Amino acid sequence: MPEKNQVELTSRAFPKLLEITNSDDSLSRLYIDANKAEVFNRKLKDLDKSHPLFTDIDCESEMTLLAITPLDNSKKKYAIVYGYCPEPEFHIYAADDLSKFYGSIGGLNMYVTGNGNLYVSGHVNSNFDLKRKLTFTEQNITEVEQPHYYVGLKTKTLAAITLYKTKEMKEVVATLPKDYKIEVLLAETSHQHEDFYLVKTAFGLVGWTQIKAGQYQSVEVDGIFWNGD
Repeated sequence: MPEKNQVELTSRAFPKLLEITNSDDSLSRLYIDANKAEVFNRKLKDLDKSHPLFTDIDCESEMTLLAITPLDNSKKKYAIVYGYCPEPEFHIYAADDLSKFYGSIGGLNMYVTGNGNLYVSGHVNSNFDLKRKLTFTEQNITEVEQPHYYVGLKTKTLAAITLYKTKEMKEVVATLPKDYKIEVLLAETSHQHEDFYLVKTAFGLVGWTQIKAGQYQSVEVDGIFWNGD
């Protein structure tokens, strides 16, 4: 899960947005334009029974209607619901027709800028605190591809690892022992259990290495693990 300072650094990128801390999950936050949004922050089971999103069935009843807000430059508004059903994710509905479901986005924090872009972060169905940009249209929600994912994790090795000049792993940059302080800078992808990462040593050398990520448990580097089913 992201450290508090990581969340604060990300929120500084969108200083004009109002922060809503989920009333049922202090690790989850929604950032929206306070001048355009209506804040609810209530579980679906606690809504008025006449509300279209009210439900008292299964895990969906424990999800939270955070706010109704524009997502793009149109005049339409959308309901943003968050919860664990079964994993942490944001659900998006049309505010004027709550039977219309646009999709779900896994994460802990979402930033709604109001121009069609959604920014999401959180260690959810990934090996680290994953930061993504998505574009929203009435047809779909699409992730904007990045050349690499930023990790920015200051941590330590749990086993000896070797850094290489390239991902072909032929020319050695450094061999690091267990319990050595490192910073994981970048990841090639976000979902492989043995992915390539760009790592910086305490001295300042940089090289590529593969890091094994166990499910819910770090194997080679503290903090790198698959958090999801």
